[in-house]
Amino acid sequence: MPGDDAPPLDPSGGAAHAWLQRELAKPAYADQRSWLQRLWDWARDRLDDLLQGVGGALPLYVLIPLLLVILGIVVFALSRLSGGSARKQDAAEDGVLTEVDLTARQLRERAGRSSAAGAHSAAFVDYFRALARRAEERALLLPQPGRTAHEVGTELEPYFPGHTAAIRSAATFFDQVRYGGTDATAADVSRIEALDRELDDTRPQHAAPQQVTA
Repeated sequence: MPGDDAPPLDPSGGAAHAWLQRELAKPAYADQRSWLQRLWDWARDRLDDLLQGVGGALPLYVLIPLLLVILGIVVFALSRLSGGSARKQDAAEDGVLTEVDLTARQLRERAGRSSAAGAHSAAFVDYFRALARRAEERALLLPQPGRTAHEVGTELEPYFPGHTAAIRSAATFFDQVRYGGTDATAADVSRIEALDRELDDTRPQHAAPQQVTA
């Protein structure tokens, strides 16, 4: 842009447009609001439009409940969006055995007690944890509290090729129960308990060492 001491300019339309684009590209003009704030501001603008457009034509006993309903919808939407983001963040950072300092046997016993009490979701989670802990105890997995269910499945599948589909399904369902709000059933608990038992009774397959040729 020309300086304050420069003589007045009469730029062409193209030059003026280019100057304006460069000026507006500066950080000072960037929208610093979060997406939640922008959503709230948008909702507030729509309320203002409603008040200006039909507010004068509606009696208060109709207008006030209508405004409360709209505000309730906006607040509910914001809470769902923020809650969903938090759950996704937890799922990304929290591992299967994070803050769990129990042996596979202890986890199985706790899962059994939960199942007997009808807490099937808690039982499923603990049986999957027992499966992961037992793999660490057998030196199939290195101890890693931050390992996710997907990682547990991916690392275990090569050792148990005959159970690949069951392992993958169990890992996916673990995330759905723990983070997605899905309720496990007694049948789900029976399946994960059987898988845990079968893997424990199965001899893992290790890759044959590659032969080095001269």
